[in-house]
Order: sequence, then structure tokens, then C-alpha cells
Amino acid sequence: MNKFKNTNQNHKKELLELIKEWVAIPSVYDEYTISHCMPFGKNVSDALCWFENLGKDNEFIVRNVDNHAVYIEYGKGNEHIDIFGHCDVVNACEGWDSNPFELKIDGDKLIGRGISDNKGPMIACFLALKMIRDLDIKLNRKVRLIVGGNEESGFKCIKHYYSKEPYGVCGFTPDAKFPVLNGEKGSGNINLRLNIENKDLILRGGLENNTIPSKATIINLKENKKYIVKGVGGHSSKPQDSVNPIPKALINLYEELGEKWIIDLYKLINEENVNGKLFGLDIEGKCGILSIVPTIINVENGCVEVTLNTRYPENIKFEEIIKIIRTYIHQNNMAKFNVTGKEVKKSNYIDEKSELVKILHNTYVKYSKDTKSVVRVTSAGSYASEMNNSVIYGCEFPDGGFGNIHKENEFASLEKLNLAITIYAEAIVCLCNSI
Repeated sequence: MNKFKNTNQNHKKELLELIKEWVAIPSVYDEYTISHCMPFGKNVSDALCWFENLGKDNEFIVRNVDNHAVYIEYGKGNEHIDIFGHCDVVNACEGWDSNPFELKIDGDKLIGRGISDNKGPMIACFLALKMIRDLDIKLNRKVRLIVGGNEESGFKCIKHYYSKEPYGVCGFTPDAKFPVLNGEKGSGNINLRLNIENKDLILRGGLENNTIPSKATIINLKENKKYIVKGVGGHSSKPQDSVNPIPKALINLYEELGEKWIIDLYKLINEENVNGKLFGLDIEGKCGILSIVPTIINVENGCVEVTLNTRYPENIKFEEIIKIIRTYIHQNNMAKFNVTGKEVKKSNYIDEKSELVKILHNTYVKYSKDTKSVVRVTSAGSYASEMNNSVIYGCEFPDGGFGNIHKENEFASLEKLNLAITIYAEAIVCLCNSI
């Protein structure tokens, strides 16, 4: 369908305009503005409303599902495929060279929070759907392009959506890399809590459960001292690409205070235990190896609270992980940390020989000419785990044209986003007409 490749050049200007508008909405989860009509706060609600209006302005069928998600629908038939992405973003963090919520164009590079994760890819999917309609290509199934508002902080949006709406026969989420990611780990947040005698200590680091912070701040009220421990922030699914300041801060604290709880906590969460080896949790499945990463620490008024983001393969359950950590702490005479947790998402694995994976991979290769990149699994978490017969499909290309997800100066390639429109258009047609 070379008509897609020829037609998508007409959408480059529209692509830029739409991305500029959507990125300008700082759609970070905001507990202070939550209401019945805005379950994830005002800014996320504004971003969902923007997508809803985009669909209406372009005369698609549109539905807002209780302000948790919005879908744009096109086509005819009794079945449908689902393309599920998200409009919420993580906090902008420090260190940006420009306003994170104002699209910056530097040659082929587009810079802004959400440009890769996940607004840019969802705009590419929208323009692909629009191109199919404008070319009057027949589809044997409907297509639902769905945007959720709570991917970064809990997956409540997609869980609520599927409690009200039917599953598609298959689908994908454009929320990571090409060519196809056919498996992903489960994800959950483990919370450690401990009361200590020292009420003169303040330690803060991290804001998001799934983001490694770039710094931690230590304040000693008794001695009126404050200092910052720096690291390199990033996505918690890729701890090897970051330098976590939380364990580093604990080392500094122990050297200064020498309190037992500090060394106990460090033993539990230091870099040597990212794979859970200390607990006997260094296991591997089809979806990869387990990881346990500290992302948030708050010590104040004699209370220690730590969040560990864990990613785990399909051969272990989240509840087992919690139980094993509790047992280890009890049996090794450590500080009496209270261990609780909540699962965020399940693991997901689709056979790479399935028709779904083969169609998507072949379409990617056809237009990208990339024959070296292979179908693989990922440690990142996505909506695919909550969907039916679905995988991750783009929109990041393997050539480095997208980057700094969850970091400062998040960027994406304009040319590659434009190429993604073509890939998504043909993939949609094939999924609607071939499987």
C-alpha cells in the first residue's frame, strides 16, 4: 500500500500542530484537583478533553468513558481492534534546557514532555486512522483509538475502561519501541515503612513510582546542614541506564549517623540487590529477569517511607514477592520494616509466531527497511498487559531518534514520527482485514 507512504507527507504540518497543542497541556496526575468528574486531576482531564474534541472536530465517533479514557472509533463490523495509549505524563523534573510543556523544534528533533511517552505516538496513530478514512479504504472491523489518563500512576484508566467496554479481538499500544515487543513483565510497588527515634533527619528523593530520581536531599535539622546527593535519573524499568541517588544517600547518612536502620535499609535496596538476589528472587521467565528498584524515599518526623518499583516475569506472583521479602527481614534480625504493596499490572506474553506479531513485524520491516531488529520482550510496563491479544508496537525506533523517556529533554524524531504514520496505517488495515 504505497499510497500510505505517498500520502503521509501531507500530514507533517498537522502532526506538528497537534503535538504542539497536546504537549502544552501539563497532564501530570494531580491528587489536589481530583473530583468525580476529574478522577486523575484537572490537567489530565484537560488532556483527555483535548483528544475528545480532536475526534469530534474530525467527525469521528467519539465516546468519553467516565473521564477515565476517551476513544475515537472508525469503521464497520461486529468486531474491533484496540489501539490504546495514554495522555498522562510524568513530572517534568529538573534539568530541562527549555520549557518542557512548550514544543521545541531543533532540526529533526522535537523536544517536550510527552513527545515520546505517549502523545507523539498517539497523534501518529490518529493521523494513520484519518488517512485510512480519507483514502476510503474498506475495513472489515472497526478500529478504536483509545487514550487513557492514568498509565503513569496506576492503570486505573484502562481497568475502568474494560469494566465498561468490550475487548477488541487484538490490538497494540504504541508506547515503547519497534519492531514488536511481545512480552512484558508485571509491575507493582512495594512500600517499606519504619518509625525511628531520630526526628532531626529529613531525607527526600523521588516523586514517581516508576521513575528513578536524579537527586536526593538530606537535611540535618540538629546541625542545620543540608546537602544534595546527585544521580542520573531515568525509567525504573531500566535501572542499568541510571545512577540511583537513594542508595548513595544512605551511604552518606550511615557515615554521618551510624544508625542501624540505615545500613539495614541499604542492604535491602542497594544496587547489588536490584535483581532481588538477596531474597532469592533472582529468577527469569519468558518476559525477562525480576528487578526491584527504589524510586521514592521520604524520611521526616521520625518516619521512614520507601517505595520500591518491581518488575517481574510471568512465573512469579506479586504476592509471593511481598511474602518472601517480609520473611527475609524477619529471619535476619533487621529493623522492623512494615512491608506492604500493590500490583499495578500483570505480565503479558504473546507468542512471536502468532499472526498478530508476524503482521506487525512484517509491516515495520516493509517501511523501515530494518531487517536486523528482532521481536523481543521488555522490562517496561504497558497497557498491552491489560488488553486482549495485544503487544507493544513502536513508536520509538531502534536508531536513537527517540530518547530521554522520563528524563529531562525528552525528544523524538519528526521524520520517524511521520514514518510511523505510514506503518500504523498499513498495520491497522492488515489487522482489520487479515487475521
